[in-house]
Amino acid sequence: MRVYIAATPQQVNSLLAAPIQVDEYLTPGQFNFDNSVDPEEQEHLISLLAAEDALELNGGRFGLVIAADLDDAQLESESFTLKFEQVASILYSSDGETLSWFAPEEIQYQIEGWLQ
Repeated sequence: MRVYIAATPQQVNSLLAAPIQVDEYLTPGQFNFDNSVDPEEQEHLISLLAAEDALELNGGRFGLVIAADLDDAQLESESFTLKFEQVASILYSSDGETLSWFAPEEIQYQIEGWLQ
């Protein structure tokens, strides 16, 4: 299942080097959507909520969201260990309303700018 994790640049940087522990994440299953909202739109709305949370974590500068695919065992626990191989993308938002998408292989080239 795809989850969305509000993150700091330091967390993303740590994830590049080793697995990280995650205690909070968002999924569409945590919310009640109207039947007219298709699954793709649900994912988009959840990623925007995570971006807003990430903006708070980063003092309003920008938001980073880790979109990751978890297995069932990870979802059964309150916290889990996330490996870089599970990252589907990193979403970047300067305002909590628009998202830029970065593939996992692009993150190493973006991280220095995010850490500044």
